[in-house]
Amino acid sequence: MMMIASVTALLLVAVLWYQVKWAAEFRALYKKRPSVVADVNLPHVGVVLSLRGADPFLEKCLLGLMSQDYPSHEIHIIVDSTSDPAAAVVERVRERLNATNVHVEFLKLCQDTSSLKNCALIQGIHSCSDSCEVFAWLDSDTVPFPGWLRDLVSPLQSENVGAACGVRWYAPPSTTLANYVRHIWNSAAVLQMVTFNIGWGGAFAIRKSVYQKASLATKWCRALVEDTLASNEILLDGGTIAFVPECTMPNPESASLSWCLSFVTRQLQGLRYYHRAWRTVMLFGLLSGALLMLNVGLIVVGIAAANFDVALLAGASLATFGLIAGRLMQRSEQCVNTFIGDRAVGGFSLPWMLALAGPMAQVIHFVALVRAYTLNDVTWRGIRYHIRSGLDLKRTNYAP
Repeated sequence: MMMIASVTALLLVAVLWYQVKWAAEFRALYKKRPSVVADVNLPHVGVVLSLRGADPFLEKCLLGLMSQDYPSHEIHIIVDSTSDPAAAVVERVRERLNATNVHVEFLKLCQDTSSLKNCALIQGIHSCSDSCEVFAWLDSDTVPFPGWLRDLVSPLQSENVGAACGVRWYAPPSTTLANYVRHIWNSAAVLQMVTFNIGWGGAFAIRKSVYQKASLATKWCRALVEDTLASNEILLDGGTIAFVPECTMPNPESASLSWCLSFVTRQLQGLRYYHRAWRTVMLFGLLSGALLMLNVGLIVVGIAAANFDVALLAGASLATFGLIAGRLMQRSEQCVNTFIGDRAVGGFSLPWMLALAGPMAQVIHFVALVRAYTLNDVTWRGIRYHIRSGLDLKRTNYAP
């Protein structure tokens, strides 16, 4: 039994080494000085926002989007249906700001072989004028600041950068287990997203030439998600994804544990079907989860068998893993909050809540990995999809 405990401890050290490495790469993002691009060199951008429902931060999202200081851009908003409550919010904000570069359309359900978001993005990009050199899109829970679009598009000046995206950052708005579980999971996930070039569709920009060369419209017509698929196509063509720390978008919306499980499962399904990093992420997650659960089992068996050396080694391994992982998360959080300054929300995490929610976050991630590997169905905003393979999908229902 001591041999098992020793091997488990060594494997946990290896898992921690990778987490330390990824965390260092993530924090390095926030030490770079942004390059300043003159207005004359900035391309004309078509920005697309797809809406289904009036989300809690929708009005703030629209106010920020329609108040950009970018010199040349057009905004295309695709609303799910004429009865969607988001439509009234869009009109109210557009009239309030007298935004003349905003075009609003309702979604045309042209196919049932992709997600509604992909349908909307294809429709919005198709509506962009020929003068657009870059396409960008965001989610309705992204609240853009005045320089958001400028920061997002600037990395595309480099020829080897195929696309640029922001960083999703969930901040716990209140001291609940579910909010901290989501915060912990996301804080670990963004490390892998940066390391493996897994772009985030909540704030994404791509050159028109890259979009066309990769035939993304044709592929999105048959896919569930757009961001991981686009990221993978760019990597296959030898390009990279630029993560823009200035576009770190904090989100303080509250969550439930059931929402967390559903959300994490869907994120991992998108990775499974559309990105080459899936196998690495899956194996790493299953290994780390299995090692942690094995240590818990060794503690219980060691105490029951009066083999306290085994129980002590397993307990020390668990404690070391928890302390180092928690410290890595705190340092990343401090780096992010310091960088984004007054846009930071939620303050700094409470250590005792991290200790309480950490094991639950690990369980949620482990279960979600198994679900993502075994399930072929997804429910997203009330719409069900059956996925036979990555580019063989069927939407099975629709309701406004």
